[in-house]
Amino acid sequence: MASDWKNVRAGVPQGSILGPLLFLMYVNDLPQGLTSTVKLFADDVSLFSVVDNSPLHSANMLNNDLAVINHWAYKWRMSFNPDPTKQDTEVLFSRKRKDIVHPDLIFNGTKVNQAPSQKHLGMILDEKLNFNEHLSAKLSKARKSVGILRKLFYLIPRNSLVTIYKSFIRPHLDYCDFIYDKPSNVSFTDNIESIQYNAALAITGAIRGTSRDRIYQELGLESLSARRWFRRLSVFYKIKNSKSPNYLFSIILSSIANSITRNRANIPLLSSRTEFFKNSFFPNTIKEWNNLNITIRNSLTLSSFKNNILKIIRPSLNPVYYINNPIGLKFLTRLRLNFSHLREHKFKHNFQDTLNPLCGCSLEIESTEHFFLRCLNYANERQTLLNEISKFDSTFLLRCSSDQVDILLYGKSIFKAENNFEILSNSITYILSTKRFDEKLF
Repeated sequence: MASDWKNVRAGVPQGSILGPLLFLMYVNDLPQGLTSTVKLFADDVSLFSVVDNSPLHSANMLNNDLAVINHWAYKWRMSFNPDPTKQDTEVLFSRKRKDIVHPDLIFNGTKVNQAPSQKHLGMILDEKLNFNEHLSAKLSKARKSVGILRKLFYLIPRNSLVTIYKSFIRPHLDYCDFIYDKPSNVSFTDNIESIQYNAALAITGAIRGTSRDRIYQELGLESLSARRWFRRLSVFYKIKNSKSPNYLFSIILSSIANSITRNRANIPLLSSRTEFFKNSFFPNTIKEWNNLNITIRNSLTLSSFKNNILKIIRPSLNPVYYINNPIGLKFLTRLRLNFSHLREHKFKHNFQDTLNPLCGCSLEIESTEHFFLRCLNYANERQTLLNEISKFDSTFLLRCSSDQVDILLYGKSIFKAENNFEILSNSITYILSTKRFDEKLF
């Protein structure tokens, strides 16, 4: 069915193909006659002015522009802020210790509400530009989502859990991370990194206290701090190669024009009077850019540049070959990560019930190698395991013990995927049949 034809006297039909283009044409002349800086994004309009020595002058300029905008809206039959929950707001951005007294702004006959922060294009900008409020909101959302991962652990395969994390949790922390990042702030970095670490625990079933580097290696995840470094450099690559707005590129040009450097391949560093500015995007990223290998800096495309950086920071994951046995895979992973029920692992992590690392079967340390290859308690289970593994690797019994353990834990890259699947499946069968991991760990 089709609706009746109607004349559109104002605005554009919502959801139509031409709607966005028609809307842009409709509002394109809004900035004309404005003296302050104006930014348009869809139906959002933002004005800003740099307050130097005269807050009154800045306020008069903004009030005049607000009056111009109000007249424009009346002329073209539009209404700003019809929703009372989205009223116009004013934020005074300043890192000065002494607060600035700024005259009131008036829009449409009403005083503009002053607020300590404002959400702009999905990012909360606070008056001190610390981005603490933005980060707090994103961390809260991410933590709730990590809790969902834990509930899904026994229901879906590991690969799917990793995909869920990358698609729905990590993007909360990726968004504008090159802006809010504080590279030299350890507590800041650890606070963010805890999200990915907890997600990795939820995905693998590893024990809290497991080495972060080892568990990231298991899943093929770069740290979030390394990821922010990668994303800062990627944005800078686009700026330097004129793939971003010109006003960003002009910052680099002015830095080059005002400095003399012996190494012309490097970009002159920006002088920094405060730690805050020193760790902000341009000063910090220019320094990191200059430290990059010249071959990487000269990458011909953004894609090749990103790939070269990712080779540095992203570990190769340890595959599990689509094994869908959550409990068995959890115990296998704990052995991979050197933190399990075994007495050697518990002793290293100072468990109160483990006064020494010796196995109860002998005077030998209960290590992963001992558990798989020599423990007297599991002789029958072990013989079954070795018989099965020899079907896929005829030289297995001739290998050294460390190689044997590696194959039992990881398979071998030269083997076919289906053979590695069978090897790890047999290792899991052995682990479960020994019932060594059935007791509660805590």
